[in-house]
Amino acid sequence: MKWFKRKKSKQFAEEQERRSNPRFSPQYPPSPYGTPPASDLIAKLPAPVLQRIFSFVCPHTQDETIRIDVVHYCELEDELAEKRKRRNRLNRNAEPEDTAQARLRLLCRTLRDNSGTYGLSVQFFKTPYMTRETSKADLARIVAVCPNLRYIDLPEGFYTDDPSCNTLKQEVQGRCPDIRKMTYIGGSERSLEFLASGTLWRKLEVLEFSRLNMDPKILRQALGSLPYLRALKVTDMKLFNDQLLEHNDYLPPFPPLDEMIFENVPNVTVEGLAAYLSRSDSQNTLTTLVLTATGVHPSTLQPILALAKRLTKLSIIESVTNSFPNGVQALNSNSLHTLHYEITSASSATTYTITPSYYAYLTSSLLSRGLPNLRELYVRDPDFPESLIGLAPPTAPFASDPDNFIPKPFANSMDSPNKRFSSNNPFAKIQGRPGLSQELEVYSKGLDEMEWNFSKVEPPRGHGRKGSASSPRPVSSYGLSESMGKTWGQGAGARRSVIVGNGFGGFIAVPSDDGKRPSSSAGEKGKQKRGSQYDMWR
Repeated sequence: MKWFKRKKSKQFAEEQERRSNPRFSPQYPPSPYGTPPASDLIAKLPAPVLQRIFSFVCPHTQDETIRIDVVHYCELEDELAEKRKRRNRLNRNAEPEDTAQARLRLLCRTLRDNSGTYGLSVQFFKTPYMTRETSKADLARIVAVCPNLRYIDLPEGFYTDDPSCNTLKQEVQGRCPDIRKMTYIGGSERSLEFLASGTLWRKLEVLEFSRLNMDPKILRQALGSLPYLRALKVTDMKLFNDQLLEHNDYLPPFPPLDEMIFENVPNVTVEGLAAYLSRSDSQNTLTTLVLTATGVHPSTLQPILALAKRLTKLSIIESVTNSFPNGVQALNSNSLHTLHYEITSASSATTYTITPSYYAYLTSSLLSRGLPNLRELYVRDPDFPESLIGLAPPTAPFASDPDNFIPKPFANSMDSPNKRFSSNNPFAKIQGRPGLSQELEVYSKGLDEMEWNFSKVEPPRGHGRKGSASSPRPVSSYGLSESMGKTWGQGAGARRSVIVGNGFGGFIAVPSDDGKRPSSSAGEKGKQKRGSQYDMWR
């Protein structure tokens, strides 16, 4: 008992000494009413201080969007997750709560409590897939107080007119007239008829149709009612045909678009696209065109390039059954910057050796300098880069420079057993001075490869000389560029290589060992700001 009293008196003395020491005295005297709650203290902080704090807690708040993520990717997240799982006597926190859903509820409460301020400033709203699928009621409450929304991640049922999303759809239609992107999937035909009336979402910029089964006239009316539409994606629709693109005296004109994507739309052919591009407004607007499993054959691309004067990105992904036809004009475009020429043999093809004729045509177009501004090329032929560098064009008989050594296939191309350099010899039809006139980044991949092989091809640097180098793969970006490369963009990166001489007059590709792996992002380059941009095709 005496020991306990001595210990208690010692603690009391230490406490008195600590209070009397100015180093330990509080900066502010204790309030007679107790310590104010933390929320009151935070509310008194200046706005710049709060912004600075949240820039560390939630770095993505700096890009003017609101995203409800599962985690904030903090270094402490793993440690905190383990602490949440610890069991105690009361069995609390044994199973951690759904973090994203809890944050969504908190944000919903904040926006509804400040609907006249915070709610009015929200324009972009992103949520994880499972969160938006299981929190439809909270999303509807948020939409009700955010009238200036331009983009919002919505559950799949919203796009198919699922009854479980009726309340959410009514809120978006009634409260958000400024929506810029919308999707209609099979089952939502009645909603699309409402859009065709011209009274809903007049500021739509991006529209996507998929597996719809309805009168093409209604599709044309819906497109014609949107004066700000700039991008259209159509997938898995046989009813979408050339008539939708052609002139009709009784229907509004097909709108001039910046970007058009057609995937598995077999009834869109070169005739329909040519009719659409015969208009001056369409010619001066279209910059990106994606054709995957359509009625456009690779041999009919030149009429499109001749009309689309400002086309910078073109993608054609096709499985072919016959060899490339003879007498086709070479590709020619002064505006094209990126080309996806992904031609493979169809399973029904009688032979698997028909694709070389397609790539020989592409080689001929490049070496005839018909695409002088092309910088990025994607092909499904692993040997394609060597066809641009390792195969020199024929030279004069009197040339004796060792650098002008003529490979045997070219010395007697018509008698060569190698079909690649005989009937398909790209140099046989080139007049004048063939060869590349610009640096070209080539991404090639075989049928059994998962990654793209990168090679940078340089034009000759002098008489009989060639050069080559390598560079990292370009970073994918939001919007059409991301969707445009669905078949090629899924890889983690491209294997880099440098094309060098082999000492025998030819060239080989050797791996690059600089250690720089190409980077990828959620959809934006570091030097670009999101602003009003958003992921259009996710």
